[in-house]
Amino acid sequence: MKSKINQSKTLQNHVYEYLHEKIVNGFIPPGHRIVEEQVSQETGVSRSPIREAIRRLNSDGLVSVSPRGGVRVYRPTFSDFNYLYECRLGLEPTAAYYAAIRMNEKQRNHLKNVMEEMNLAVEKKDLEKLKYFSTQFHFFIVEASENPYLMKMMNQLNSLMSFYRNAVLNIPMRLEDGAKEHQAVWEAIQTRNGRAAEELMKAHIQRDFQFYLSEYSNRQSDEINTL
Repeated sequence: MKSKINQSKTLQNHVYEYLHEKIVNGFIPPGHRIVEEQVSQETGVSRSPIREAIRRLNSDGLVSVSPRGGVRVYRPTFSDFNYLYECRLGLEPTAAYYAAIRMNEKQRNHLKNVMEEMNLAVEKKDLEKLKYFSTQFHFFIVEASENPYLMKMMNQLNSLMSFYRNAVLNIPMRLEDGAKEHQAVWEAIQTRNGRAAEELMKAHIQRDFQFYLSEYSNRQSDEINTL
């Protein structure tokens, strides 16, 4: 009995990680329907572990389950993005400050590799890789802050933050600008300049939101014009 339970848990984790990665990296876009049969074909896993994985994703806020049983990737509202922006603005600059001061050589080498991969993705205009390495860049800076409480708060928000970052990175012209801002934060961290890293991260997050506001306003205008 114990081996069957462990096997079921392993399959559930496999499906959860498979869907989680696709959602947070934007491979399954907001509002897209998740069909159990299709997931079963893609993963080779039966329906029961898939349903358990979907329950976990629902608990994370990554999917919404209708009373009739339909499952869709969560589509954040403008208010959601506004609240997430406030959280980012309060937490990530602080993380950048402490990461610059506390990051060890092994961590610096890792972040350097992330930066190189991100810059290469920008050159090739590989949006999917850019989304992945941008998420890694921000996640690793939080981790390198060595503040367990800050990490805990950011980890709780990290999955939902991916919707925010993916939406911003889909905006034309944001790729190059965002890469330059990441580079500036990285250079401040390299020189252990905590205050500069903090201010540059703050400016980067504010710029992200300005781009999103502009895109949101344009979209709203287009919708009104088509009425």
